[in-house]
Amino acid sequence: MTIKTRIPFYSIAALIVVMATATFLEKEHGTSWVYANIYGTWWFAGLWGITAVAGIIGIVKGRLYKNGALFLLHFSFILILTGALCTKLFSQQGYVVLDRTHLCEAMQTDEGLTALPFTVQLDTFYVAYYPGTNAPSDYISHFFISDKTAGQELKGQVSMNRIFRHQGYRFYQSSFEDGGNASVLSLNKDVWGIPLTYSGYALFVVAMIWFLFSPQNVFRKLLSSLTLKKPLLMLGLFIAVPAFGQVMTPDSLSINRQYASEFGKLVILYNGRMMPVTTFAHDFTLKLTGKTSFGYLDANQFLAGFLFFPERWQQVALFDVKDGELKKLLNAEREKAALQDFYDAGGGYKLSKYWKNLSRQGARSPQLKEIEKLNDKIQLIGMLHAGSLLQIYPQRIQNRVQWYYPTQDLNTDEEQRNLHVIRHSLLNYYQAIKSNDARQTDESLQVISDFQQQNAGDILPSEWSREVEIFYMKADFSALLFKVNLTLGLLALLSLFLFAGKKARTADRLFYVLLAASLTVHTVSIALRTYIAGRLPFGNGYETMLLIAWSAMFLAVIFGRKIRILLPFGYLLSGCTLLVACIGTKNPQITPLVPVLSSPLLSLHVSTIMVAYTLLAFITLNSLTAIIQHCTTKSPQKSQLQQQQTYSLICLYPAILFLGAGIFLGAVWANISWGRYWGWDPKEVWALITFLLYSLPIHQRHLKLFTNPLYFHCYCIVAFLSVLITYFGVNYFLGGMHSYAG
Repeated sequence: MTIKTRIPFYSIAALIVVMATATFLEKEHGTSWVYANIYGTWWFAGLWGITAVAGIIGIVKGRLYKNGALFLLHFSFILILTGALCTKLFSQQGYVVLDRTHLCEAMQTDEGLTALPFTVQLDTFYVAYYPGTNAPSDYISHFFISDKTAGQELKGQVSMNRIFRHQGYRFYQSSFEDGGNASVLSLNKDVWGIPLTYSGYALFVVAMIWFLFSPQNVFRKLLSSLTLKKPLLMLGLFIAVPAFGQVMTPDSLSINRQYASEFGKLVILYNGRMMPVTTFAHDFTLKLTGKTSFGYLDANQFLAGFLFFPERWQQVALFDVKDGELKKLLNAEREKAALQDFYDAGGGYKLSKYWKNLSRQGARSPQLKEIEKLNDKIQLIGMLHAGSLLQIYPQRIQNRVQWYYPTQDLNTDEEQRNLHVIRHSLLNYYQAIKSNDARQTDESLQVISDFQQQNAGDILPSEWSREVEIFYMKADFSALLFKVNLTLGLLALLSLFLFAGKKARTADRLFYVLLAASLTVHTVSIALRTYIAGRLPFGNGYETMLLIAWSAMFLAVIFGRKIRILLPFGYLLSGCTLLVACIGTKNPQITPLVPVLSSPLLSLHVSTIMVAYTLLAFITLNSLTAIIQHCTTKSPQKSQLQQQQTYSLICLYPAILFLGAGIFLGAVWANISWGRYWGWDPKEVWALITFLLYSLPIHQRHLKLFTNPLYFHCYCIVAFLSVLITYFGVNYFLGGMHSYAG
């Protein structure tokens, strides 16, 4: 390989190192610093320029124009970089603050005020809410534009993810000020950069699809060379499924299951969404115990016990305490503390001595983190006892439904018109269950249910919808499937190692059918969550983990009959993903989307990225298996490494397509939401790093190292760290605008 052909790869390697370093420096020094010293510098732009020029030389020298798909694929990146250069050189970006009393004639930019060829004045601004809640669904501005040069007087409207255009300027809803009396709009004029960049995005997708289907290119040749050789696997994966023992508790802690179940059917406003009390009980129990039940008490009984019989729970050991000093402070037995342990004889709160340290910013010791978690749980119980979590009483105030809790201050005449119901209905229910009067219990609940129907019947979830949600919460599909899939995945690995011939085919058919059944159950689970939320479940980290698990099972079902090794990989990857979702996300609430996420591009962006990550995870598992086999087999065969390299390459090409398409869809979405298609946010940067890292192994013609199967497999394992950083590292460490997705 000549120096000229090496230059693009050297520059790409340099870009990867610089961008990765920049994300960590941003964590330390802040966004402004990293923009001023890295992303906005001449040398960083020059590095991209060198990459583009070297790419053009590579296209000419390599005569890629003879292969239409390859030529368009490489040309698409030149087009994207050209668009980015035009945006940097010629675009105008700024913002305006509109109100009803002044005409706005200029926008504020980094250089100062820039005159506009028209004037803008606010007509109205308002916040739209999800029905019956205080959760914003959109921010909307109406304004007037007076364009004397064109002789136009027109009205404009913008909201989140909805742009208004005039004379090449794009208007975006940014924020608002002065309680809604002023609206802040971003303005962007980019006549050349956006069309060129979007054309590059579209060309990449078209060229990549052409490449995958073209008989003259390597992907089709890889598929045609696919054989059904049985991989020789060594058992190198040990799965430990934790024991799920539960502490049995006496009957006196709560009410019977039937009473609690009926109470769970009431509607509550929680997390900005109307839902059955059962869902709130599920989250309450999960936050306090780490599980969705306590002993033989289900979530509804656990909530009812704390709500109606708080004194009975004072001595129940609920809270994990690991720090030695805290154990002494709380007089905790073993590693559990009871609620009463957090208060001294005079009623003083023992953790209050840590307030100052807890309020400080920056890194905290493990002890302080544990104290913070314990304090959150204690405060949650306090809020429940104070009644502030029980927003179960809707009232129409000024033609809008607002929800109240039983102890809330009711000041106006409108608020006090149902004072008796709000103050006494829950108390009547408590007295009924205390006396175990079934008839009075039903009547007390019916009073609250009727009150909800009378005041908010047109916006309440239907009875069927509530039953579906209650079933979904109780079924706990993720917890069930991760145990099933991990167990079956381990058995599938063993079968590949132990069985051959007819026994292997029988085992494969059995595992295939069971995986298809698991996929069906998981699909039903996602469909139920979609129905409950009224949107596709791609809005947070928990939900994207569900999508990764679904993608892993789906791909294994589709291709598992052709590539046997995909069956155990499908089980194990989906099982591990669901396990991470259950363990790492102790708070998987179904919540309304924040306004910026309310876009049809959300599902497209997330789903394509998740499919790419799933394929890359398959590659990592395959490479790990290949290396374990190579290191543990007495006479390792190079042909086996090459066969598994073929499997990885078959996954790699579509992974690059999906990853690139997902990044570009995210860029379009960002441009619609914020007026810029690339902002060097840490997750954007690491997604790009992942794309560049995985694009290197497919250039085996110039990078001969990747023709060595062992090196290829080692590289794929290391490269997967970029996926982990993109998905987990950014969410939990590096931060940025994308951290809401975690």
